[in-house]
Amino acid sequence: MIDALIFIGVVALALLGLRLGLAPSLASVALSLLLLGREIDIPPLPYIGAAKMYFGGLAEPFIATTAALGVLVLVYSREYARHHGYGPWFYGVLALYVISLELIPAFDNLIYVFIALELAVITSFILIYYFGYGDRRRIGLMYFIWSQIGSIAFLIGAALSGAFLPPYTLALLPASLAVLGLLVKMGTAGVHFWLPYAHAEAPTPLSALLSPIHVGLMSYWLYLLLPATPLPARDLALYGAATAIYGSLLVFRELDLKRALADSTIANMGLLVVAAALRDYSAVVLLFVGHALAKAAMFMVSGIGITTQNERRLGYMKLDRWTFVGSALGLVALAGVFGITLVGKALLAVSSPSSLAPALYLALFATAVYNFYIFDRLYRVGKSEVAAPVSMAVPMILASALPYVLLLAAPWI
Repeated sequence: MIDALIFIGVVALALLGLRLGLAPSLASVALSLLLLGREIDIPPLPYIGAAKMYFGGLAEPFIATTAALGVLVLVYSREYARHHGYGPWFYGVLALYVISLELIPAFDNLIYVFIALELAVITSFILIYYFGYGDRRRIGLMYFIWSQIGSIAFLIGAALSGAFLPPYTLALLPASLAVLGLLVKMGTAGVHFWLPYAHAEAPTPLSALLSPIHVGLMSYWLYLLLPATPLPARDLALYGAATAIYGSLLVFRELDLKRALADSTIANMGLLVVAAALRDYSAVVLLFVGHALAKAAMFMVSGIGITTQNERRLGYMKLDRWTFVGSALGLVALAGVFGITLVGKALLAVSSPSSLAPALYLALFATAVYNFYIFDRLYRVGKSEVAAPVSMAVPMILASALPYVLLLAAPWI
């Protein structure tokens, strides 16, 4: 009963945020942290069956990362939204988006997972359509259409299987559709065209969640569903390695920091596909958490550049002392040179079969190198004379430092 009341409070505060703005929205996401480890049963429905929301177990690291980053992003968004003149409902929609992301790994019934996916798509589409940059309405529609392709493929695969609850059992056609839907939503090679546009032109607080969290959560379901499918894991792992290499190469063409970060998301999704295909849960978690924190920090850096200099172009955007520290910590962690991502990459390297090793080692190398290209383009411009607002700098520094804190704390977690 208490668990259900907490969840109702989380949703009610987010809805209140549509009217009152930041305070109830931030309280909503912060309160969702109390759901960790809790379980809420959902009464059975005809044709769908029973379901539950479980905020613990295998899903707990994914939910905890989503909620913690949601709190940081909402704090960060205060000055960003004020600078752009956003209304109070921006915060409420952002809070509802975070809650929908938490539900994606929390549900155990695939139909409810689809509903959570749709809630995440709708709320993020609204934020892009009304608060994005550039040709935001066209890009918002592109994002919505591609997201629907992924969601519908996942739904058809689940419906054809008839196995909505664990243990999941999927024949070849349903499995192919469900996995294809997840890969589309991850933006892997061949179905990635929408991702750089959507992630670059989304409002930056959304980008900090959309790019690392939203697409990364698909790796959780990829990990759970692959053993129930007849799909060849080795071929999928090779595809993931190819995606990582391809996404890394895309970064070098970019002159815009947000687009470079979006392309790097494609690369990191490739590594998560490899980890899921190799059935390495620890690698999936560590790569997801490390990428989420570091990538969110880097999008926050870009948002500070937009707010203080109206600039996000590589070679033009300057760093003050705080954004310098944040970008250095974020890019080193993202590269896997140090921080929790280093352990995730090491697990992939040691668990890789010999037939996959050359492609995987090249993918691991490629996903490190592009980060130094980005940092070089940021560092050489010179120092910014305008200091980052404290309410933006603190969440950015915390997000960029957490991969190192988690690495040091790993033996006790």
